[in-house]
Amino acid sequence: MSTLSTQEGTGQTPGQEGLEGPVSSGDASHTASLKPGQRHTVTIEKLTHGGAGLAHIDKIPAFVTAALPGQKVEIVITKNRGSYAEARIEKVLKRSKDEVMPRCQHCHNCGGCVWQQLSYVKQIQYKEDIVRETLMHLTPADPAVRASLGGRVLKIIPSPQVFHYRNKLELSFGFESMRTEEKNNQRQFIDENPSIGFHMPGQWSTILPVSECHLYDEQLPTLLTDVRRFMSETKLPVYNPKTHRGMLRILLLRRGINTGEQMIAFLVNARKKELEPLFQYFMRFGGRSGLASLLVVEHLGLNDKPESPKIHCLTGKPTITEKLFDLSFEISPFSFFQTNTLGAEKLYQAVAAAADLSPRDTVLDAYCGMGTIGQYLSRFCEKVVGIESHPSAIEDALKSAGKNRIGNISFYRGRTEQVLNEQLKPGSKYKFNTIIVDPPRAGLHPDAREAVAAHKPEKIVYVSCNMATFARDLGEFLKAGYELRTVQPVDLFPHTAHIEAVSLLQRK
Repeated sequence: MSTLSTQEGTGQTPGQEGLEGPVSSGDASHTASLKPGQRHTVTIEKLTHGGAGLAHIDKIPAFVTAALPGQKVEIVITKNRGSYAEARIEKVLKRSKDEVMPRCQHCHNCGGCVWQQLSYVKQIQYKEDIVRETLMHLTPADPAVRASLGGRVLKIIPSPQVFHYRNKLELSFGFESMRTEEKNNQRQFIDENPSIGFHMPGQWSTILPVSECHLYDEQLPTLLTDVRRFMSETKLPVYNPKTHRGMLRILLLRRGINTGEQMIAFLVNARKKELEPLFQYFMRFGGRSGLASLLVVEHLGLNDKPESPKIHCLTGKPTITEKLFDLSFEISPFSFFQTNTLGAEKLYQAVAAAADLSPRDTVLDAYCGMGTIGQYLSRFCEKVVGIESHPSAIEDALKSAGKNRIGNISFYRGRTEQVLNEQLKPGSKYKFNTIIVDPPRAGLHPDAREAVAAHKPEKIVYVSCNMATFARDLGEFLKAGYELRTVQPVDLFPHTAHIEAVSLLQRK
């Protein structure tokens, strides 16, 4: 469910997910000798969870950003984490045999495509290996059990599209540079060169102007040209994250891969009374071919994501339609919807294969978002019950289920652990044969794990976007009497280090 603006974080440092474990006490003096600023020449051995390349310096793991296996590189240590180091490449001395010329001129800078210079065949091979190694190294279980987990990993399913697969993209309005000056004993932020692009990793006050992105629609360069012309003609002020002044904040783009419908939404730091005289300027985008929705969204908060956005539809409708299989979904600007439409179909087929439902089964779809997985599975079982905490996602789920004429699905709003412990207690309204969980990157809340296990379903199908947190949760389910049967990796995000996996846990 992620969006692309900069490299999407892993939530952990590379060493925490690096599969190597802490160094022995005998190597402590070597570890202490690695200091930021030091230079070393190393050969990159493999890729790790999070996308960094792994090398060793005197047996100490070093995780190198934007490195490829087989490269010989001169690196600079950036951090000493105690049992491992983090580093960046200063100079490539020998290229990898698997290295290819990236399509995008921005791929080394914006942070979105950390693997675009690696052939796609190798990308998915490394992702499959990372899934296997993560389970074998990070699952909290007996060594003999951990050793067997790698054999449960199936061959990865590649993305149907390798480029232009994203149905959603966020670009930030901002400034190429920003400097500070002291005036009257106060710091003033001087912003320069307003533009549109991505925030580079770790540089949230400025943006990298971009002219292309090969993960989104091929017509994006033309759109960006139009947006820059719009900025030049209207002179509307660009938002400054330091002073919180300015109007233009984010350009949100969504498109229906299977329908061709497109949405453009301008997120602005202004109220309706300030916007009404300006609507005519924004409406010039309404004539774009295939544009089904042109929106202006009030975004007055300090966070990047608007908490209670007020949406003004200038042309078309407030949503676009997308299809998954034979199902239709109305997508609003902030709908929870997989960003790789064709890949999502592969993912849902993998969920259905793992669940192997019968017409008499009752299924729980936890963390259901707008209910796409549950609606697809409803054709294979007697009943689906979805749980989602976000109010707008539940609204989207109810609307789409009605539109798709699905009568055997219902939804509960609330946290999974709350609903399962209060409204859907074990032995109450439903007996769930199968429970599907699709949690965020942080994985399952401990109370949610306990609540799922308390229902004692025959099968748990765990859809994970973070194998490290899945390994942690897997260890707890193994203790609760489940065994891991299969893990099906699915690549939804080519050229990034992100991995999706569908795992089947069977009650013993």
